[in-house]
Amino acid sequence: MDNPEFYNEQKWCERCQHQVRFLMSVNHSYCVECGNRVRLFRREDKERLQQQIQRHKWHAS
Repeated sequence: MDNPEFYNEQKWCERCQHQVRFLMSVNHSYCVECGNRVRLFRREDKERLQQQIQRHKWHAS
């Protein structure tokens, strides 16, 4: 295995409610456990990250 991180990568599955391994197609990624589309973050994590970015942008200017 040339890149072991590739095989350990996970994304959030809304149906399973946890980080899962996934299969990637050209446009979307799918949970290997239930087949549902997955995304990089939970909605709450994404919102928190966006808030932190906005705060840092304010302080940086």
